[in-house]
Amino acid sequence: MPKTKPTPEEDLIIPPQDQKICGTICVCQMTAVLSAVAIVYLTVAIYMPYTRAIASGIDPTPIMCTTTRAVNKENCDWGSCGEWCLSKTSGACIQIYVNVRNNGSSLLLSECGSAANKTCYGIDQENAKKYHCIRDECKNLTGTFNCTEGKCINITDAFECAFRDTDPPLKCSGRRGKITCIDVQGLFSCNRGTCRKIRTPYNCDRRCVDIPTRNKNVIVLSGDRVFLARCTKLAKEDGGEIVWNDNGEEVIMLSCHAVHNGTSGVVAVDCINAALLPRTEISDLTNFTYLQYLYTLKATPNRVIAPSEVELTLANDSRLMINLEGCVNTLADECKDFLKTYGRDGTDHNAKARFPCFHTQNNPETVVARFDLDATYRQFLIALVLPTVLVVVSCITLMLCQRTVVVGDDAKMRFKACGGGQSEMQMHPNDPVSPL
Repeated sequence: MPKTKPTPEEDLIIPPQDQKICGTICVCQMTAVLSAVAIVYLTVAIYMPYTRAIASGIDPTPIMCTTTRAVNKENCDWGSCGEWCLSKTSGACIQIYVNVRNNGSSLLLSECGSAANKTCYGIDQENAKKYHCIRDECKNLTGTFNCTEGKCINITDAFECAFRDTDPPLKCSGRRGKITCIDVQGLFSCNRGTCRKIRTPYNCDRRCVDIPTRNKNVIVLSGDRVFLARCTKLAKEDGGEIVWNDNGEEVIMLSCHAVHNGTSGVVAVDCINAALLPRTEISDLTNFTYLQYLYTLKATPNRVIAPSEVELTLANDSRLMINLEGCVNTLADECKDFLKTYGRDGTDHNAKARFPCFHTQNNPETVVARFDLDATYRQFLIALVLPTVLVVVSCITLMLCQRTVVVGDDAKMRFKACGGGQSEMQMHPNDPVSPL
């Protein structure tokens, strides 16, 4: 086959120089438009929150919060977390209230042995089977049930509830059973579909057995977790002041936010409500209910080891928000995870949420869960510099193209400096001549 003669560049329909110029102009225009849109979006997402954070006066040192209640509201004037800041105050929301207090003691547990951990699991509200009364699934309920808006969860195997009084019975079985129990709310004691609402006061303790207390002299309660060990002494993590020595006759009990291994021993963070219990009160094995009973009623408080929660309290029933705006703009379901973690108020009879939070010293009535001024400044700097530089560079490039690019009589774009400038605009001898 004969070889095909290559087509000269000047005879191509669109010469390479024309393609590069068009591509450059398109990319610059697209970059300028997208960067301008980004600046508008970042004004709400980054710039305004940064200015509020600077002016808020929030103390960057975290304190501690404990969730007291999480309320579902149909019409909100404020919410703990909204998925989009432009619509955060519209529609239904969840409002979380917390108790705010100063940090407790951080203690170093030295020369510890025979350590043990026991986690007392309650009911997993997300994965537990729910009985929907409107579907006539409550007609055979037997046991203790925690009900919310007509949806009941069996807690008989996880909790032991002691109570005195109940409301008149509701019959969830029969022809009208699902209508009768359509909106049941609270804790119910049921027998074959006949349920009685348990009146307050009542006490529900987790059925957590076989906690190994033999030869243990330190017991730390941390939410749903119990840490036990035999230690020689306890000291302040800062300064090393010894606050307790083992004398073989007593057991120390604490409530701490977290327990972890450190370089010099076991570290218990944010410890409060220290109490001493005679060793004779502890057997080889116990359960969570009896351990709580010993801690609250039998043990003697000791404020030298760790302060009481009451004396550290700054405010009760403060509003909790995820940040200063009470909303996020990522549209990544952050609020769902936030409410699941921070909304645990103990109504499901599990441990209440306990976490670091941030407050304004003159106004502890509102606290935020997220506040990092350094990270906010870095985000502001990146969000300001990057799109601004892109807009400026794109606009300058477009202005240079406007001054240096010409369109010839052949409708092709060329730089003025290429090919002798105006000579490129003259007709080629072989170009077709218009009859006009």
